[in-house]
Amino acid sequence: MEFDTSIIIFVIGATLFGILIGFFISKANGKSGASKVITNAKEEASSIMKEAKIEGEALRKEKELKAKEKFIELKAEHEKVILSREKKMAEAEKELGIKSLKYLMSYLKLKKVTQS
Repeated sequence: MEFDTSIIIFVIGATLFGILIGFFISKANGKSGASKVITNAKEEASSIMKEAKIEGEALRKEKELKAKEKFIELKAEHEKVILSREKKMAEAEKELGIKSLKYLMSYLKLKKVTQS
């Protein structure tokens, strides 16, 4: 038990001593140290913002490119569907035209036979 208590007291004492030393060192550096820290922090923040803007712009361009590629892909697929429909319509119109001609020919033959 004594061993644990002495360790705790030593740790608390060392912590307090460290805090006091840090306090005196910061007072000795004064405002110049604080202004250097603030200046460095501002420079670092500015650098981080520039990097973030560059990364954001690159990401935006990448997403735009992907969106354009997807649009082109969907457009091509849509055009295939439209061409297929147009082909079916043309085939249906051709078949309807052939049937109409057959019916017309049959009608004319019947008319000729009935007139004679």
